Amino acid sequence: MKKFKKEDWILFIWVILLVLGNILWLSLDKNPPAWDQAAHLRSTILANQWMQGKFWGSFIDLVKSFGGYPPLIYLIGAGWSLLLGVSIAKITFLNTMFLVGAIIGVYKLSEVLSKDKKIALLSGILFSLLPVIGDISRNMLLDLPLLTWVVWGLFFWIKSEGLKNGKYSLGLLGMLILASLTKLNGFIYFGPIGIILLIENYKNKEFWMKLVVGGAIYMMLVGWWWIINSTNIYHYLTGLAGQGEVATDPMNLGQWQTWIHYLRLFFLHQAGPIVAIVFGVNLFFIPKDRDNKRLVWWTVMTYVIFTIIKNKDFRFTMPLLISVAVWMGWGMRGQIHPVSKTTDHPPLTRRVRHLILGLLLLWMGFNFVENGFNWPIKKPVIVSTPTFLMGDVNWINFSDYPVREVRKNVWPNEKILTDLSEENAKLLVVMNVAELNDNTIGLYKLMTGKNNLEIHGLDKWGKMDFDYVLVPDLETESAPFYDVMLGQRREAIKDIWRNVENYQKMGEYVLPNGGLVYLLKM
Repeated sequence: MKKFKKEDWILFIWVILLVLGNILWLSLDKNPPAWDQAAHLRSTILANQWMQGKFWGSFIDLVKSFGGYPPLIYLIGAGWSLLLGVSIAKITFLNTMFLVGAIIGVYKLSEVLSKDKKIALLSGILFSLLPVIGDISRNMLLDLPLLTWVVWGLFFWIKSEGLKNGKYSLGLLGMLILASLTKLNGFIYFGPIGIILLIENYKNKEFWMKLVVGGAIYMMLVGWWWIINSTNIYHYLTGLAGQGEVATDPMNLGQWQTWIHYLRLFFLHQAGPIVAIVFGVNLFFIPKDRDNKRLVWWTVMTYVIFTIIKNKDFRFTMPLLISVAVWMGWGMRGQIHPVSKTTDHPPLTRRVRHLILGLLLLWMGFNFVENGFNWPIKKPVIVSTPTFLMGDVNWINFSDYPVREVRKNVWPNEKILTDLSEENAKLLVVMNVAELNDNTIGLYKLMTGKNNLEIHGLDKWGKMDFDYVLVPDLETESAPFYDVMLGQRREAIKDIWRNVENYQKMGEYVLPNGGLVYLLKM
């Protein structure tokens, strides 16, 4: 067993500090989880109930209730919640464990590429301080677990030496299986690895035998989910998620704006402009060895694939931050202490490089604390300039996007369900903001034990009869970014208030954002 070296201990201490920081954040935050987070928490609680024998159906019924998502993280979360208990904070803390796994994965990948533990340590720390990484580790989303499988997949891929090493080849297959059972698009990140392997080994008969055996194992362990969840998968691939959001997602591949869309998201939000510029400069100083070229091609192909896919979100390209962290660590550290005598370096003094690195880490660390805890400066503080390619660039961005601060305001989600005394009622949720929507009400339904209550969103408006409706006042706007039915929602709200005499008011609730929402009996 290898002994821990100084860099290993530093990373260990750093990870412990991050874990303690997330425990503090989750213990202070009272904000209801947003749309996707609430849906994932709900699925985890259903899996918890299934493990305890309290779920209403079979395992197949359970998987079908996940709305087209694979079951792996929900089952892991269910086991986790059996140990720690069922609460939003305790289940969400599972993502902090995946944060630990991702940081260690970046550290190991950087080490195997650079052969330098100091570079690896810097890569791991820089990765953990990227704005979206800290934020997503405090949310119950599937993207961080998926990123963890991807980074370890990259590590096993490099170590397998073209699948010649059986142990690491099995590790790569295992990560592919875990990624496929985490998100529907999980296998896509391994597609470029497969393409590169084929190009390098297409004449090797042993490689083809391993590919056939690995494919059979993959289909046996993943294919069952595709079969029993085929309806949801079909709707996922052909419905809304495959169409993109017209207002936000560029879909015309003939326009240059589409091809720089993810570059803009990286520059503006995933890393921030200052870190992105430092990263861009360091790209010129990375050694061009064979393994690093493989990582370059993986990054480029993954970027192209997700550009071609119509539905876009910066969470989809978060695994590319693995490459960003590895190359930043390599570039920054390599310039201070060159990795090899053959590496070409600019004539900058070591002291200047140390200063630049120190200032970068200080800036990223300050951003991490400020945006997550709204301390020591009260938000919002934004310094912005307009640009041609990137639009408005926030050089200083202390706001709630992309990193949300701790919020201690209590929303009325639980009170609404308490006031709704009927157990077998059908509730239509017309309200749609991040903290209060049909997903969040569905989550709190489970947490309050109202399992027989039916919760429906606006997609069921006019298609079935309801007993109750949860509707905002006419001045409270829905969240436009996450509402593809914004026009229909406005009309539904107006229609309800035009005919309000046909409803009985059961509750009126003042929201922390100043709006009002009403529980009406139909």
